[in-house]
Amino acid sequence: MIGDAESLDNEAIFRALVMESPIPIALLVGREMIITVANEPQLAVWGKGANVFGLPLAKAIPEMEGQPFLAILDEVFTTGVTFATDNTPAQMVIDGEIKTVYFDFSFKALRNARGNVYGIIATGVDITAQVAAHQALLAREEQLRQQSGELDRQVAERTRQLEDTVQDLKRSNQNLQQFAYIASHDLQEPLRKIQQFGDLLLQRYRTELGEGASFLERMQGAAQRMSSLIRDLLIYSRISTQRNTSQVVALTTVLDAVFQNLELLIQETGAVIEVGELPRLAGEATQLEQLMQNLVSNALKFHKPGIPPHIKIVAGRVDAAELPAGFNVHRIAKAYYRIDVEDNGIGFEEKYLDRIFMVFQRLHGRSNYAGTGIGLAICEKVALNHGGWISARSEPGQGATFSVFLPE
Repeated sequence: MIGDAESLDNEAIFRALVMESPIPIALLVGREMIITVANEPQLAVWGKGANVFGLPLAKAIPEMEGQPFLAILDEVFTTGVTFATDNTPAQMVIDGEIKTVYFDFSFKALRNARGNVYGIIATGVDITAQVAAHQALLAREEQLRQQSGELDRQVAERTRQLEDTVQDLKRSNQNLQQFAYIASHDLQEPLRKIQQFGDLLLQRYRTELGEGASFLERMQGAAQRMSSLIRDLLIYSRISTQRNTSQVVALTTVLDAVFQNLELLIQETGAVIEVGELPRLAGEATQLEQLMQNLVSNALKFHKPGIPPHIKIVAGRVDAAELPAGFNVHRIAKAYYRIDVEDNGIGFEEKYLDRIFMVFQRLHGRSNYAGTGIGLAICEKVALNHGGWISARSEPGQGATFSVFLPE
């Protein structure tokens, strides 16, 4: 019964997040793409009312015929591979009129417990206004280039700044598509009320409640889990894509703060932590502290029963030509610092490597290991924001090593 209740809670949370999202989101189920969930922004994009629910996408939105989206959706459903694109035009019937709108959108396959694809989450950001503004800006820049050489130089500089901004906006949109943007302070307030009044009920009426006290405690536990989930989502969404790389951050100082934050957990687990010589690098101190704290916290959490955690944190320098296969360069540099966080914990199967850095993804049950499944997603986001990359090596029962590469 508890599992069923948690499943219902998760479904309710998912629907609430989708319905509160400011960008269009829809859940399409089955190869026919049955419209199961869609929020108001999505219905507005389609130009349809709520009568589309339960209908195949092709039938509910007939103007999709002749456009590439249905074929792309079928390909994602067949292969399970996420499809994402930017600045894509679409012909939509809005208020009875065919209009061209532009989207940054993605189609992501959803899998059941057996790993089979059963549906697709479709998300999109309407950038029609930005495209029009960008086109107008390009026209104005061309006019300025024709006027004088000095104006040409200024326009080139402005164009470079605009391209940097566009890249940051694209990364920001991708982050928004993972639902981090929907966590807000307003979601925490009703939960605080539930917890406060629940505490009062337990304090004053525990005896009178009898067996009901255990139900109230379960309610409190569920509220606490949701509070942690919202808090971590808020942290995730607040990690800015704007980086102040003029600051020089000493990772030794960052780790001192991390160890202070985790002091009680380190003492409780009897952990032994070895730290080698660490570099100073350009970055954002708060974000780097979040990254290192999540990695150390994971190493403490996923230790073997009865065996104190043994954690090693070391760093080295890697030339760009020596980077491992699969490294996605987000900022070109001649060399990178590699920071390894190695533990002797329970480890995991490397076939789940891509999954562990996704929001809400967990390899272990909540009853065994607490957490929201957002910590490693935060680590990846911080690494990407700093022009770096994160990966891991592990075997079940043999511990794990997380490697963070950051530009020198």
